[in-house]
Amino acid sequence: MDTDLVTVISARRGLFDLNIRRLWRYRDLLLLFARRDIKVRYTQTVLGPAWLIIQPLTLTAVFTAIVSGVAHISTAGQPPPIFYLTALIIWSYFSQIVQTVTYTFLTNADLFSKVYLPRIIVPLSALLSNGVALLIQVAVVLVVVIAYQFAGAIDGLSWRIIVFPFVVLQLAAFSLAVGLIFGASTAKYRDISQTTSFLLQIWMFVTPIIYPFSAVAPGYRLLMCFLNPLATIVEASRWCFLNGSLLDVNEIIASVVMTMLLFGVGLFAYQRVERTAMDTI
Repeated sequence: MDTDLVTVISARRGLFDLNIRRLWRYRDLLLLFARRDIKVRYTQTVLGPAWLIIQPLTLTAVFTAIVSGVAHISTAGQPPPIFYLTALIIWSYFSQIVQTVTYTFLTNADLFSKVYLPRIIVPLSALLSNGVALLIQVAVVLVVVIAYQFAGAIDGLSWRIIVFPFVVLQLAAFSLAVGLIFGASTAKYRDISQTTSFLLQIWMFVTPIIYPFSAVAPGYRLLMCFLNPLATIVEASRWCFLNGSLLDVNEIIASVVMTMLLFGVGLFAYQRVERTAMDTI
């Protein structure tokens, strides 16, 4: 018998089972799920992927008119459209990942109960499908930044833009971590899924999206970066596209440490729950 054609499925041991080699064998399935997510999201829509551009631009226009124009909330000396847009693309990616991964067990119950596959594949596919959306929105931000640069309103792009991929890497890890925690909780307690949207709405207001990081009292900035790494990610995103940031090394380290801790907790919780999730859903 050709042993290459035999797949042995054995019980996991230890706290974590992130077998990279096994995940690599399922890379085609990972891409398939990512393509499925993209197709399902924009099937039978009038504008299709154009919504990826319309939504952030519309929110940016609303925030510029209401938050900046009417409420006169500071944008730290930056043009309001760019100030909001650079934060909204980060928030859009985060919220989409969290909502998608939260419902992983509920929306894939039939698949998980009939077919064997590393179930972490489905949350990982959400990173890829939403990564395509983020890439398109980043292109929009670049166009807007370059337009303001030609108008002489801002200094424009610089070497800081090369740091943005690292910002996205932390964003993906943090988004997946939160999604895994919510997803593991939803598998046991259905009411968690009902509160996810509500919690995200609150989360948006405790993150410096419509207000600058400088609005946070200096004595509380380190605590905010530790408790809410998304605040650091948003501020770092603005720094990459614009200029000026109040982040210091300690705040960045606190954010990264919390992201790693939450990722570990999320992975542990997800893998613990997936063993019995099909028995409870």
